[in-house]
Amino acid sequence: MATHSIVKHADEGTWLNVLGMQLKFLCTSEDTKGRYSSMLNTVPKGLGAPPHQHPWDESFYVLKGQVEFLVGNQKHVLNVGDYVLAPANTTHAFVGLSDEEGLMIAFESPGHSHRFFEEINDTVTNLPEDLEKMPGIGQRHNVTFVQPGEHA
Repeated sequence: MATHSIVKHADEGTWLNVLGMQLKFLCTSEDTKGRYSSMLNTVPKGLGAPPHQHPWDESFYVLKGQVEFLVGNQKHVLNVGDYVLAPANTTHAFVGLSDEEGLMIAFESPGHSHRFFEEINDTVTNLPEDLEKMPGIGQRHNVTFVQPGEHA
């Protein structure tokens, strides 16, 4: 199943604000007929994604900074050039550790989450008050938030 070619220059695309991080899709599931998607994700110190799981694989490659990942029950500190894969339905989370803002490229297969992140960008604009909206947004997009130590 062929898709069309994509060339995206660094100054192209829209950055979304997702819980204080900036995220920009390089390609979405619509671009790849659902097979995968990829995005850039900034990771400021102390910010990140809370523990969650979803029914698609997600991997991350660190381009800048230092990021701590939780994958299953194990924590890993990743530096520039390090990679992690969270298989489908595996609880995972991350948080920025370095003073320098982190930057990662993330890949999802099959591609899925761009509408999830667009909804967060559009509706979770006043922190921390709007955090109560996150479980409903997750439910609509097949993302389950997990309390630390729990498995959904």
